[in-house]
Amino acid sequence: MTTLRGEHTAELDRPLLPEAVRAELARADHRAGLTLATLGAALTALLTAITAGVITPAQYAAIPQLLLWTGCAACAPALVLLGLPEPPSRPRPHAFGAAAQRELLNRTVSIKYRRTRHAMTWGAAFLALTLAGTLAGILS
Repeated sequence: MTTLRGEHTAELDRPLLPEAVRAELARADHRAGLTLATLGAALTALLTAITAGVITPAQYAAIPQLLLWTGCAACAPALVLLGLPEPPSRPRPHAFGAAAQRELLNRTVSIKYRRTRHAMTWGAAFLALTLAGTLAGILS
């Protein structure tokens, strides 16, 4: 990689070794699993509180109910994104052998991280909206 002045810098975009990519894929899977477990625990706590009668959304005003149920609806895309399997990738026609394997792993890791980031965003929306709806409903 060359800077504007013509100086050479370290290669930041060089392909990773297969072992490093496999380790990165394991970390991405771990992060997705941790996010799924956290989201599942929060959803379980919410459903338990609703069925136990601690939280009664039917008695809330319209806006807190809307916030609460919109937050619950935001949970579905997060669960779907975390539950999707790794995409079936195909190497490009010009890639052969170890290069093709490295390319497949790199793409799989990047897709896994992207799905996990999107799921974390939906999970944050779920937590924020249900918390806002619950607090607004309790305070109203």
